[in-house]
Amino acid sequence: MNVEMLPIEIIGLKRDLQNILHALRKLGCVHIEELVETQEISARPLTLDREMLQEQEELGFLAARLQGLLDNLGGASHRLDITLEQDYRLQARQGVETLLPKVQTLINRSEKLKSELASLPRYEASLRALLPIIPQSARLPGNRSIGVLVSREHVGVLEAVAKHILDLTAGRAELVARDVDKSTRAMLIVFPVEFTQEIESLLGREDVSRLRLPTELEDGPPDVILASLHRRMAAIPDELEIVEAMQAELAAEWCQKLAAWRDALQDELEASSVLSCLGETDLTFVLVGWIPAKEFSQVQQSLQEQVGETILVRQIPLTSTLRKRVPIILRNPQPAKPFESLVNLLALPRYGHLDPTRLMALFLPIFFGMILGDVGYGLLLLLISLGLTRKLNSGVARDVLIILAIGAGWSILFGFLYGEAFGTLGEQLGMHALWFERASAEHLAGLLVMTLAVGAIHLTLGLILGVWEAYKEKNRTHLLDRGGMLVGLMGLFLIVAVLTDFLPSSLMTPAIALLILGIVLMGASLGWLGILMGPIEFIGLIGNILSYLRIAAIGLASVYLAKVANDIAGMAGNLIVGIIIALLIHALNLVLGAFSPTIHSLRLHYVEFFRKFYESGGRPYQPFKSRIPLDQGL
Repeated sequence: MNVEMLPIEIIGLKRDLQNILHALRKLGCVHIEELVETQEISARPLTLDREMLQEQEELGFLAARLQGLLDNLGGASHRLDITLEQDYRLQARQGVETLLPKVQTLINRSEKLKSELASLPRYEASLRALLPIIPQSARLPGNRSIGVLVSREHVGVLEAVAKHILDLTAGRAELVARDVDKSTRAMLIVFPVEFTQEIESLLGREDVSRLRLPTELEDGPPDVILASLHRRMAAIPDELEIVEAMQAELAAEWCQKLAAWRDALQDELEASSVLSCLGETDLTFVLVGWIPAKEFSQVQQSLQEQVGETILVRQIPLTSTLRKRVPIILRNPQPAKPFESLVNLLALPRYGHLDPTRLMALFLPIFFGMILGDVGYGLLLLLISLGLTRKLNSGVARDVLIILAIGAGWSILFGFLYGEAFGTLGEQLGMHALWFERASAEHLAGLLVMTLAVGAIHLTLGLILGVWEAYKEKNRTHLLDRGGMLVGLMGLFLIVAVLTDFLPSSLMTPAIALLILGIVLMGASLGWLGILMGPIEFIGLIGNILSYLRIAAIGLASVYLAKVANDIAGMAGNLIVGIIIALLIHALNLVLGAFSPTIHSLRLHYVEFFRKFYESGGRPYQPFKSRIPLDQGL
């Protein structure tokens, strides 16, 4: 059922706006409406002043910096338990200024080490190519070595460079060259250190690609540098571990506070987002919203205690225009609560109209049980559903699992009535039907009649509810249409009862009269078009009843698939192979037994049942509240 809602108006001084919003967030029961969509209130949209806009920008920037720090420290994505102080904004700013340089230093250090670790193996390959051509002079004190790499196509450049260097050093330099691979030639230049600047300039003018090593590896001949490189590559992982350990220490110290500050700031920013929904006069602000009727006195009293007599909280008359915008809260007993998720998948009911949750909670599990109707499958599905439910605290998935568990309970009950446990296996173990064997050919007609009777009862109930809804709304079109269906259906039932000798033949004429009256009433709801559409609509109603035959058809398909599995187990030449194949087929049948009954039971409700009475179009109730628990609030 729908919870009674009241439209309210809150008027206060602009100076009290933030305090009032803070109080409303703590109360967490007022659904704030956009003022422009409430024609009953005359006020202009609220204009945010420069100071308020600047404050929101600062809060957004601070929240982004906190999130950045959390991302870099690998902090939790949700707020942990921690109490915030009143001056948490100042603490957050100071914390960011203190922590940011430390984190940035560690990040830069980590990135540098990772980059170095990735690049050093490339130098190793080049240095190894130079090892065979290292001259003895490269190890003499006072000499320096430079490696040069040139494409084979430009070998002439090396010869020119070698000549210039020998001339420049008066023959004191030594040059050796070797092919590194098919496309590259390497040359090692050994020269006295006093010629470093001139040779560097020469190589730069000739645009020669020299082997540039990290600064900490540049001194000495290639073999010495290679040994240093190996030591460096071995040391980097240890340095990375130290950096990561320092990051972990900072995370342990700061992440809880950072996450709490971030969530509090985001909560404030979300609270500020409702400002665009408010209105104003020169001195006051105007807030319009919805509240559960039972909460009105508490909200009125709390705001007056918070602000004083300068605030007005009053109820607005519920006009027909406002009635179309009432947010919906569904209230049902605990056993029916999970079925609210299935109703929400379709659409919320309109305010003041029938909530079908309890009806779905009654009929859907029964339909599920009638379709599956097997003790073995029902027991397995019950255990699986209950086991998975324990791992989920809330949400649609948990609700669906609970519904499956309830349906599995009904499946066990119908399994005893049908005498089925893993199909025909129950019969082989001495199990007998308490009602009838639906897989038996002699009971097939009875099974089909039963499902048609269930469909007739279900749709008749829907039409009765639909007539009542139309009467409450004073909707002539719906009253004629649904009333005509109900009268015509009663006439059809009487005709069938007379034809099956359940009622005397003298009732045939009144039955036909009822049928014709119902079709006429249905056609009257459509005007002149109803002359053609009335009979067609009634044929569609009969099709709705026949649609319930799927209860029997899908159930029989499951029975025969289980029978095939059991027969294969006995017919296979190898017992183990037969058992494995049978288990696989039973597993497939169990999966189908979970999905098919659910889908088709939902279809019978959404398509056949709900269309007879359900008035959808409700808006969800979204109260303005803080995400921070009250005992940890600001």
